[in-house]
Formats: sequence, structure tokens, C-alpha cells
Amino acid sequence: MTLEGAWRALGGLLVAVKDWLFVPQFLAGLVVGAGLLYLLSRRLRHGSAVTFALPFNLGSTTITATYADRVAAWKLYVQLVTRKAAIPFDEEHDTIVEVYDSLRKLFESTRTLLLDLPPSEYGKSNGLASLMLRVMNDGVRPHLTFWQADFRRWWSASCESSESAGCSPQEIQRRFPRYRALVADLHRTNTELSKFADELLGVARGRRRTKPARRRPKAVPPTPESPPIEIGTDLAPPPIAPEVGGSEKPQRFDH
Repeated sequence: MTLEGAWRALGGLLVAVKDWLFVPQFLAGLVVGAGLLYLLSRRLRHGSAVTFALPFNLGSTTITATYADRVAAWKLYVQLVTRKAAIPFDEEHDTIVEVYDSLRKLFESTRTLLLDLPPSEYGKSNGLASLMLRVMNDGVRPHLTFWQADFRRWWSASCESSESAGCSPQEIQRRFPRYRALVADLHRTNTELSKFADELLGVARGRRRTKPARRRPKAVPPTPESPPIEIGTDLAPPPIAPEVGGSEKPQRFDH
């Protein structure tokens, strides 16, 4: 064998050894990659535990937030922070009817988001879908049931009255007989929806929290003023929502 042939044989042997050593490294990389993909797919399917503090004194619970939950949470968060429904009521510039219109659209947006979720999400007691239903039905709906129809009927009649000629909408709505009590409860509803937006943002980001997020505005308690003046029919007080885990089922949307 010539010297040149020996060098070629040695070079071939080195290449073969290098390829042989690469095989276990390649296999190890495949195992690690498969493990990471499995963990990622498991997280997407089963989600991660997130502590969720419900507004309107509905308690708190730990939910398993899947990827679908996080997307829905982000979409509803955007709906809340861009509507008057979750912004503190400004008596100098806002009008109550516009806030009620915003709340109605919020119900419609929530309904659409829930319809986009797979049916399996509704069967989970610790999923976001059931909590979204509870907040809307047990938190927001009582205010609308107690105030909206009565105020809108009064508002329509007052706007057509000759006494309201030349008055701004803010001046007209202040004449509502129970204006202070309505605004106090509206402030409370706005504040609680703002808290709801904070919790949704935490779910959307996939953060595991053990305590509620820092709140922006403080809740405004109802004002203990003079007894309410009857307008139309008698009105019953808003129902008290059950605690998380109660046996009552959410009501269906009708707004």
C-alpha cells in the first residue's frame, strides 16, 4: 500500500468514527425534542392552573386555563377595556343610556366568544367559560334587571318633555328620581368589570397567581339615602349571587 493510499484509508476511518459518534447525539436530540413537544402539547390540551378572583363578590377559584381559554380571555379583556362598561362613570360627561348600550354590546360580544369555544369547555367546572357566564349573569345582569327598563322608560319621556328643551343629556338624567342610587350602583358595576378585566389579562398571559391582582379603582358602595321613589311597578332588590361551586346553573342570555 502506498503512502497516499494509507492516508486515504486513515481519512475514511476518521469520517466513519465521526459519523458513528454523531448517531447517539442525534438520537439524544430527538428524545429531548420529542419530550418538549409532548410537554407543550399537554399544556395546550390540559392548560395550567390559574387563581381567578371573580368580581361582584362571587368568590375565587383555581381554573385550568387552556390555550382556547387564554385566547377567549384576551378577546374579552380587549372588549372590556375599550368600552364604557368597564370604565368608571363620569357624571360630567357620560350618559347612562350610552353605558347601558355598552353593556348590551358586551353581552353580545361575550356570547360570540362563548360560541367560538369548543363544547368541551362548557363541561368543565374549572374552566373559563363557566366563569364568564357567571360574571355576566350573576354580576352584571342584576343591575340591568333592577335599573335599566325603568330608567329608559323615564329617559324617553323626559327627553320628549318641553321642560328638557335646551338641556344637556347630563342635566336631564340628573332629574331621575333615584339618580344618586342608580349612579352608585353603576359605579360599582363599572369597578367590578374593571377587576374582571384584570383577571382576564392574567389568564391571557398564562400567569399563575396565588393572590388577586392590584386593583385600579376602589368600589363605590351604594349611598344610604332616602327610600326609593316608586316609578311604575314595584321593583325587587337585585338577587344575591351564589358562591363559586354553588348548585345554581347560569341563566341564559336574553340581552
